Amino acid sequence: MKTIKHFALALVAVACGLGFTSCDQNNPDDYSEYPQLIVGKWFNFTPEESVFMNFNQDKTVYVVGYDKVLGWLENSGKYRIEEDKVIRNYLIEGEYTDVSTKIEVTNNQLIFKAGSDSYAPELGNRIHYRVQEAFDIKGNYTYLNSAVRVVPAEGKTALQLPEGVTFQGQNSIPVDAMQGDRIIDEMKKFFADATFAADGKLNHTLDGEAKTKNYTLDGNNLIFNLYEGSETYKVNATSFPDEDGDRLFIIIPKQAAWLGGMVDMIEKEQADLTLTEAQIAELEKEFMATFETFTVILPLSKK
Repeated sequence: MKTIKHFALALVAVACGLGFTSCDQNNPDDYSEYPQLIVGKWFNFTPEESVFMNFNQDKTVYVVGYDKVLGWLENSGKYRIEEDKVIRNYLIEGEYTDVSTKIEVTNNQLIFKAGSDSYAPELGNRIHYRVQEAFDIKGNYTYLNSAVRVVPAEGKTALQLPEGVTFQGQNSIPVDAMQGDRIIDEMKKFFADATFAADGKLNHTLDGEAKTKNYTLDGNNLIFNLYEGSETYKVNATSFPDEDGDRLFIIIPKQAAWLGGMVDMIEKEQADLTLTEAQIAELEKEFMATFETFTVILPLSKK
């Protein structure tokens, strides 16, 4: 029996020596798969945090969202993995800074460990879930909440309108008139009762009236009409469900599509006015230059 036991132990030693991975599967200090596992899109939407992150294969990272401790987050940079740490190099307050955090990463979860963030050690555990890059969006949804960030570019106080075009008697619209509260109110109305149907139609109720818009979904890229009768101003957004499939997240970055509502307001105020293509192109260029950030994060609840 002793001989058999020694022979069995010898076989195990040889197997491990030959590099069979099963011998190391339970090794808590083996982080060799972390650089590949972290690649992809991740989210964490809780009362404390509404954050989306994308770690790319080329070692670039993008983050957008809101954290109760850190405030609004929107940054991009490079990252690297060192054992059980992810180190992101972000532009913070005008300087590129390494931010190091201990992590635990699996196929479906990315955990930032409590107390390990070099920039904000007071942060608790942050659990992020991998984004489903193929999903069925069809269903009936209602507005849950939103996070909005509108920041004018340095020195900008108003959106300049094309020559001869006025709004409320002025040739410009103050940036304060386009702040988050107005956008939140519009999103609440638009998604109070909205259905993504199987035929590419987005059916919703607006001020008690049934409306129908068009949408397409390709992976996580959601394109839909935000404004009545407008094929020009289609919103291009990132969308995905939560880990349980009972919420839908829509992230809309700065883009000319936000102008649809402004064009509509300007034309309605002046009954005989229809902006020309040249005026709209000028307005789009001015809008993109006026705002540094114009981002909406929109969670919807599935009924």
